[in-house]
Amino acid sequence: MHTYYNIILLLFAVCSLTLAQNYSRGSDLSFVESVYVKLSGACRAMVDLSGTSGDQNELISTLKIVQLAGNTINSYPINESFVALTQPSVFDITKQTKVIIHGFRDSSQSAVPLELAQAYNDKQMFNVLMLDAEEMLGKRYISSVRNARLVGKRLANLLANLENFGANAEDFHLLGISLGAHVAGWAGKYFKQYKAKHLGRISGLDPAGPCFSHAYSEQRLDKTDANYVDVIHSNRLVQGVIEPLGHSDYYLNGGGPTQPGCFMPSCSHLRAAQVYTESVKTPKSFVGVRCKSWKHFQANACEKDFSVLGYGSSTTTRGLYYLRTGGSAPYGLGMDGTKATRTTNDYWFRTLNLT
Repeated sequence: MHTYYNIILLLFAVCSLTLAQNYSRGSDLSFVESVYVKLSGACRAMVDLSGTSGDQNELISTLKIVQLAGNTINSYPINESFVALTQPSVFDITKQTKVIIHGFRDSSQSAVPLELAQAYNDKQMFNVLMLDAEEMLGKRYISSVRNARLVGKRLANLLANLENFGANAEDFHLLGISLGAHVAGWAGKYFKQYKAKHLGRISGLDPAGPCFSHAYSEQRLDKTDANYVDVIHSNRLVQGVIEPLGHSDYYLNGGGPTQPGCFMPSCSHLRAAQVYTESVKTPKSFVGVRCKSWKHFQANACEKDFSVLGYGSSTTTRGLYYLRTGGSAPYGLGMDGTKATRTTNDYWFRTLNLT
């Protein structure tokens, strides 16, 4: 994750003088946000200029699908995964399928994505798959951003074949961490091209910001990529995007840039995935309140419109939601997290039924 900083510092050195001269005080963005957006655009230009290198088919062949099924973990090369998954009693087309996608310089066996997958596996209700793209997302950041599109396209191909096998597109739920959130977005875009229908759901867990903030919807995760797209923000202005991307966007403690109990940016960045994992284990842990901004939240000036974050999030939810969390696990504060100060009437929360 630290490579992000090398990129940001390099781009800042190139662009900062120009940005300071061109910044408009009439902009809806703050000065810092404007700088971040310009740097993100410069990052995209570097991706475009870098071009492709090596054999793409060889690169794609390094992808793996990891399946969690009870106490068993199976790993398949991407090019063999469809045949392996469609063997008798391996993939249940009647169940929802959760696909966890790790981030930059990570793998399926890293602690955070693996814990999320295991939380779903423990429920014994889902097909649980992990996409391992360590080779393609573990290079220089610019190369990894370029590769994210190829990874998403290959994943979409597998999902389209599984849909042909009998799975329901509505039952596919992709959960992408950081750069993996944009991989999920690409998978949704290509799946729609292949099948003329949407995936069921994509959850973006602090989607990567460098190269993606204020990009066109075709260039990053977007709410048009699935029937329901929910996004959790925890490290905005550093490693996470600064703008809402989904049908519903949840801002942990204002969305960052720092989270309680964190001293390193990577801690705040990964907090979104850790919070989501906790929501799978304890579905009523996190409740957000619909609000115009974090300043309105801090002034207790939000609408009385509540939404469960993560596992229990309703697919009809729309808008921006804010909440407080704790600084160490367990992070969830329930309804107490919906106010800047301790609260209130929790009848809505107590009568909520989640399994």
